[in-house]
Amino acid sequence: METFSVTYALHVPTYEEAKQVAWSIQVEQTIEFPYELLGESDPRRQMVGQLLSLEEKEDCFLAKIAYPVETSGFEVTQFLNVVFGNSSLQPHIWVVDIELCPSLADAFQGPKFGLAGIRELCQTPTRPMIQAVIKPMGTLNEELARMCHAYTMGGADVIKDDHGLTNQSFSPFKDRVSRCAHAVQEANAKSGHHTLYAANVSGDGTDVLERAHYAKEAGATALMVAPSLIGFGWLHRLATDDSLNLPLIVHPAMMGGFTLPGTSGIAATIWMGLLPRIFGGDMNIFVSYGGRFTFKPDLCRQICDSNRGPLASIKSSCPSPGGGVTEARLPELVNIYGKDTMFLVGGDMFRRGPDLTENMKAFIDVLERC
Repeated sequence: METFSVTYALHVPTYEEAKQVAWSIQVEQTIEFPYELLGESDPRRQMVGQLLSLEEKEDCFLAKIAYPVETSGFEVTQFLNVVFGNSSLQPHIWVVDIELCPSLADAFQGPKFGLAGIRELCQTPTRPMIQAVIKPMGTLNEELARMCHAYTMGGADVIKDDHGLTNQSFSPFKDRVSRCAHAVQEANAKSGHHTLYAANVSGDGTDVLERAHYAKEAGATALMVAPSLIGFGWLHRLATDDSLNLPLIVHPAMMGGFTLPGTSGIAATIWMGLLPRIFGGDMNIFVSYGGRFTFKPDLCRQICDSNRGPLASIKSSCPSPGGGVTEARLPELVNIYGKDTMFLVGGDMFRRGPDLTENMKAFIDVLERC
């Protein structure tokens, strides 16, 4: 029977207690039914997770549990339900690793473009890449479009909507996307650049699909979603929609509730790296260290690596650290993350002064010298 495995860190004091917690996970994540009520020949016993190993570490026990692939239904939502559904409601349990089996890798497919594809689209073959953000909330669409034009003239690789810009009265979605896409197209034609414009298509239910298709028709060359807000299933739906065929940027809004220190959760390397990648994120944003967020350098490097490391037949995603990315810190950050990275610059782009074209050129000049 083909299986995939999940490794849980169990923060309990003794081996026996860890073994009991592991057994409860094996049952809870599958049949969720009194195991003793199933007869010895009952085929439903085969659905129960199997404990492959239980290893004591300095501050926890690592329980590696294998699940029959059939339990996933080969669906994103049900796969996540098996990984950490009801057990997420229990304390002292952390998901720290997931190993896919070949059939799940084939089903989820991963990014369509990935790191190499984004480099090709932007025609930025070697240097570290940069993406700008149009913001802040409350800015009129006309001004947001002017920002897009200026960033493109400066040579930005990607420009994205701020994740807080959706379909508000001060920034209607269709008007914003049309204006910004046109501004980028015009500036690309004038400058010879190949800047991508990513429209934020996060929304309620099928609004995600409707906005995505409108964005493409209006000229957007990439899409952005926040899967912790809309659901990872919608990310996968966009990634496998051949009529869209646009690179997907994943924003980490609301991911912190699972990844920040607490009694239970999902490791940031999984939640911000592996899962967005396997479900189709071509470029996955995560919070960098040294700014207003509390992540540490080693963890940030690990998240970065989870986007790019070998993973069955799945392409590498482009890691995109943001938050605290400043002009002065770029050499340090390139040294930490490497050149195959898309640096997300928000507020610091405005601190140099009002000329966003020259500001972008200055950032790129730093990256070219790294």
